[in-house]
Amino acid sequence: MGNRRITLKTIKNREAIHPYSRKAQQISRVYQRKEKLAKKEIQKANNPMGERWIWFRYAFEEDKVVATKAEMHELVEAYLVRHDDEIEELEKDRYKGHKKPKGPRQDNLEALRISERNEYISGIELPDMTNGKTLKLLREWDGDKNSMTRMTTIRLQKPVEPTEKTIDTKNQKTGEMMDLK
Repeated sequence: MGNRRITLKTIKNREAIHPYSRKAQQISRVYQRKEKLAKKEIQKANNPMGERWIWFRYAFEEDKVVATKAEMHELVEAYLVRHDDEIEELEKDRYKGHKKPKGPRQDNLEALRISERNEYISGIELPDMTNGKTLKLLREWDGDKNSMTRMTTIRLQKPVEPTEKTIDTKNQKTGEMMDLK
């Protein structure tokens, strides 16, 4: 008796109940469960990796058969700045009249931008568009989360550019050695 599932159909005389009765508590539990299940369904449908892959699918030119590493890096750079215009708009709206605090949308976009840039530095996982077969699968892909495993992925890291400072320190050390002779 205590273990059965209570639904709205099983509760009799729902209309005429006291607000603090057991029936009222049962009804509130049923509604809480429905809300919880709806929230889980939304989280299940939310697929940030899939959204990223779809962005890359449509951003890459249709007439090309494969991408080079340089083109992949250009696409990632374009991907990282896709929200910059909206952030600037929100910043302009913030400064009209007097400075207002940041809105939640602006906070979310800035946090997303920072996390994606950090991910690019450490290595961002993308479909291998340098492989013709994977690129073909990506173009035919319908956005289904289960079919993402069919495509091979690569981890693309931001290329480290040598700075002048590191080159200068090497030259200074060799120069000091020459002065000692």
